[in-house]
Amino acid sequence: MSEFNTLAVAERLKSESRIRRKPRTYAQRRSLLDIYKHELLQLDSVSCNGSELKRWLAEKGIKVERSTVNRWLHRNRVDG
Repeated sequence: MSEFNTLAVAERLKSESRIRRKPRTYAQRRSLLDIYKHELLQLDSVSCNGSELKRWLAEKGIKVERSTVNRWLHRNRVDG
């Protein structure tokens, strides 16, 4: 009966995982909010808050949480 080599099996499985794992493409990283980037930043510049932007996006058919809108704004504002 052959001996089970735990370390060899674990190393093989981890190696296969690295091969299977694919880097995310730009399209996968893009947010649905990016489609409305220009409009969202303009509304933000005239002091619309996250809740108001969430309602505006809902009118466009995009269901999103207020915290997501706020995070997106934080990442995409020109002033940082």
